[in-house]
Amino acid sequence: MEIIDFNKIESKERYKLMAGNIIPRPVAWIVTENNGIINIAPFSYFTGVSSKPPLLMVSIGRKKPSIDEPKDTFKNIKETKKASVCLVPLEMYEKMDKTGEVLPSDVSEAEKFGIELERVDDNFPPIIKGCKRAFLTTLYGTFENEEMATIPFFLEIKKMLIDGDFEPVARVGKGYARLCEIEK
Repeated sequence: MEIIDFNKIESKERYKLMAGNIIPRPVAWIVTENNGIINIAPFSYFTGVSSKPPLLMVSIGRKKPSIDEPKDTFKNIKETKKASVCLVPLEMYEKMDKTGEVLPSDVSEAEKFGIELERVDDNFPPIIKGCKRAFLTTLYGTFENEEMATIPFFLEIKKMLIDGDFEPVARVGKGYARLCEIEK
């Protein structure tokens, strides 16, 4: 048995331990729109946190290599106060994985990777066509602290899209997994 003191290890090691053991985690494929540019990015530090109000939490880090520069999703949600959060269907996980690539802010992942979008509500960013579940959200608040490498964003669900049956992708450590029900 080993007890690891999180105060005595680096942030990168804490992340590896948390990401490798808090599993499986759903993947939020977040679409934001700012100044006509559509940004799409996957986040696995994501979960539901409240039903009253209906809130999701996604933890968003900073771009690499410049840790001081916010990711486009971070910047866009802060500025526009809106995001469409799609859950990734199994058949789209490879495209989703590509959208984790760091691109310049003026380059849309939708265009670069040939991802079709669908506008289901004019008041929110589009969703990714083919996703069977999506939440249309507004920024409820953040919890920002100078020492935090990632910032939790609390997004209030305003509308939800449900389209037929759905088999989601989950993050397990560095890889992805499909979820299945346990036979009773």
